[in-house]
Amino acid sequence: MQIDIPAHIEKLLFLHDTLHIPDFGGFTAVKSTANVDYVGGVVNPPHKSLTFSENLTLDDGILVQDIASTHGIPDEDARRALADFVEKMRDLLNQREIVTLPGVGRLYKNYVQKIQFLPDATNYSTESFGLPPLQFSPIARSREVSEKAPDLIPMATAVNASKPVAAPDLPVYNTSPAKPAGRISLWGAIGSLLLLLGIIAGVWWLREHKAVKSPVAKLEKEKTEKSSAVTPEPAKASKTNVAPVAKEPATPKGEDLDEQVKESVAQKVEEARRETLKDTKKGRLCVLIIATLQEKTNADRTIQTLKKAGYDVYLSQKKGYQVGVQFHYQNMQEIQQKMIALQDLTGAKEIWIKQK
Repeated sequence: MQIDIPAHIEKLLFLHDTLHIPDFGGFTAVKSTANVDYVGGVVNPPHKSLTFSENLTLDDGILVQDIASTHGIPDEDARRALADFVEKMRDLLNQREIVTLPGVGRLYKNYVQKIQFLPDATNYSTESFGLPPLQFSPIARSREVSEKAPDLIPMATAVNASKPVAAPDLPVYNTSPAKPAGRISLWGAIGSLLLLLGIIAGVWWLREHKAVKSPVAKLEKEKTEKSSAVTPEPAKASKTNVAPVAKEPATPKGEDLDEQVKESVAQKVEEARRETLKDTKKGRLCVLIIATLQEKTNADRTIQTLKKAGYDVYLSQKKGYQVGVQFHYQNMQEIQQKMIALQDLTGAKEIWIKQK
C-alpha cells in the first residue's frame, strides 16, 4: 500500500500548531496579524507561516495515529511506513538534493550540513484561509474652502413682538444747496501772467549766455568744416617693393562666441540628463548580508560561490567577515526574489538587508 505522507502532514498542519516527524524534525505554525505593505500597496490578511526545527524529533503520536486511522492499519505499520519515508528524505538531503513536500515547502542542506526550510505561500489559518491580499492606492483629495453665507436670524425669533422696534440709524445728508464756486480774482490772473513772462525771459537769457561764452566752439566748428571741404589727393604708389603684411587670423565675433557657448552648455546639459536617466533606470542600491563568518576560508568559499553565480559580491570586515551581494532594484519584490535565490544557492537561513 502506497501512503502519501506529505498529504497527511499538510492536513494536520491546519489542525495543529506543532507537528513532529519522528527522528527527523518538526514544523511549527506561527500566527501573524494582518499587515500593510505601503510600498507595494497591499493589505495582507492574518495568516499562519511555518518554521522547521531539527530539535523536534520526539514522536508526539499525531502523525502516526492519523495515518493508521485513515488507512485502517495498525500503528506499527504506520510507524514503519513513516520511518521509510524519513530514511528516503535523509538520503536525498545527503546527496545535496531538494526534498519537496507539496503544499508545505522545500527542504535542503546548506554548506554546514544543516537542514533549511523554505515554506510555501499556504495560509494555515482556518479563520482567514482563502482570503486574498487586498490591493489599494492612495486617494488624492483637494481641500475646497467654501464660503458660507452668514446665518440669517428670523425676525420673529430675533425681536420680541411685545417691545417696540427701534429704527436703524440712517446716514444724515446735507440737503442745503451748494454754494457756487468763487470767481478768479484779478490779482491772481495778473500774477500768473507775470510768472509765465518770467519763465520765457529766463529761457531766452540762458540760450544767449551760452552762445556768447563759447566762441572757441564756433572756431573749432569752422575749422572742421574747412578741412572736410578740402579733399586729399591720392598718394602715388611707390616703386619700392614692400613686403606684404601678414593678415591676422580672424577672431570670432561676439555673436559667434555666444553661439559656441550656448552649444557647449546645451551639450553638457544633455549629457547630464542622460546620466540622470541611466541612474534612474538602475534604481536604488540594495546590500544583502548572507552571513557573518569568523574564518577567512569560509568567507572565501562563500565569495567564490557567489561570483560563480554571477552576483556582485559585497564584503565588510566588522566583527568578522560580512559576506553579501549588492544590486540595484526598482521595487521590494526584486529584493524578495533575490533573497529566495540566495537562500537556494547558499543555504543561508536568515538573510538581512543592510542597505536599501
